[in-house]
Amino acid sequence: MAVAALLSLGNFTVAQTATQQGSVSKPVFVMVHGTFQWAGQYEPLSILLRDEGFEVVELTLTGLGEKEHLLSKETGLSTHVFDVSNALSWRDLDNVILVGHSYGGTVITGAAAEQPDRIKHLVYLDTVPADDGESLMTSFFDAATRDEVDAMVEKDGDGWLIPKDGLREALPTMRPHPFKSYTDRLALPDGTPDFPGTIIVANDSNPFFQYMRAVEAPARVEKRGWNLITVEGPHQLMEVSPAKETVAEILLAIARN
Repeated sequence: MAVAALLSLGNFTVAQTATQQGSVSKPVFVMVHGTFQWAGQYEPLSILLRDEGFEVVELTLTGLGEKEHLLSKETGLSTHVFDVSNALSWRDLDNVILVGHSYGGTVITGAAAEQPDRIKHLVYLDTVPADDGESLMTSFFDAATRDEVDAMVEKDGDGWLIPKDGLREALPTMRPHPFKSYTDRLALPDGTPDFPGTIIVANDSNPFFQYMRAVEAPARVEKRGWNLITVEGPHQLMEVSPAKETVAEILLAIARN
């Protein structure tokens, strides 16, 4: 029997679901990065969660970070979905709070559908879940921004890479990102459940993210019955204070209820 609960945290409210069917394992956080980045992007946030006694698993997607040597023109969305899905099964992780940042939101949507029995909650950090048959390009950007991304890939990415400084100032840990992962369409298996989830958006002025925050995020939480929480800070909410502390509070509330 499922029991719904609402937990208020300062100026935001997180909707939770607890299941009364015996004991379950302690939640574990699995973190999936976004475009250009790698697992270590989450470390400033992960430290806060580990300090509260929770296990945190940070994953790097194929072709990025320490896996940059695996990048090829065939690296696409399904590659990254199975990076995450396989990590869940090989590590035998259960009661997972799966967190995806930016492009990683599309990845966790697909990975959760492959491993539904392992998932407690989905969290989208400054991103939105794609629906079946959608790509990141269609779920995240408006038409004008899609044209802009197409142009930068053709001009500076040899037709198949998003240049690492294409969407924001490049950092040393950032690498060119395979454009195929943006254009591949998500294929969800029949019977994919309706997962509980939360969307957290930032409020900086980067124009690449305004359509997602203002249009897609509200529409998609309404469709799913989820919560939408705005946190003051830049797109990379997990990296800076006080945004990372606020995100940690939200994640801990989800884990504890």
